[in-house]
Amino acid sequence: MIDTAQKLFLSQGYPATTMDQIAAGAGVAVQTVYYTFKTKGNLLSEVVDVTAAGEDDALPAMQRPWAQDMLAATSAQRILALGTEHGTGIYERVAHLWPAVSAAAAVDPAVADYWRSVTAGRRAGQGTMVRRIAQLGALRPELDPDRAADLVHLLAGHDPYRALVMEAGWPVSMFKAWVFCTLAQQLLPSQDWDPAATADLSFGTLPFGTACGERV
Repeated sequence: MIDTAQKLFLSQGYPATTMDQIAAGAGVAVQTVYYTFKTKGNLLSEVVDVTAAGEDDALPAMQRPWAQDMLAATSAQRILALGTEHGTGIYERVAHLWPAVSAAAAVDPAVADYWRSVTAGRRAGQGTMVRRIAQLGALRPELDPDRAADLVHLLAGHDPYRALVMEAGWPVSMFKAWVFCTLAQQLLPSQDWDPAATADLSFGTLPFGTACGERV
């Protein structure tokens, strides 16, 4: 049902998609769809969650292995690199559903509440990342963790991804390099770029990332 709903939301939009169509496409009775998800808005929320996670039954983002590796890292640059790599990976999987979410949130308060909770959860995770950097004594001295988390929330948010990747056509790897380098410049004291922080990641070998890193 989730796969069918995702395909229909993408192909014909949220308003035009009906529970009857989802049931027919999934080969189940429409009562089954309603029994499982209650409303179309709830079904969309489940589609977004599953798509963002990349698996049907995923742990919350900050409990996943990559997040635990990030929080265990002792290099601030490595923390930012892992957060950028995997946080952007979520956008890669789910960005194509953002128009459906926007359309649904405009008419369904429950979806609007859901999306606010997603945003709050993302902000909380970014705050956890920043607090780990602060714990290491690696934030710029003039930055407190709350202000630093505000910067992460803005620079590594949906709007830059939408503008640079979806509209301007940047390769995702270039976007990741820009986010990493910009966050390092904004959050960390001036220091030498550590190639090991990004070497095993999808943007680690880009000249753009290297050039930016030299200014960290």
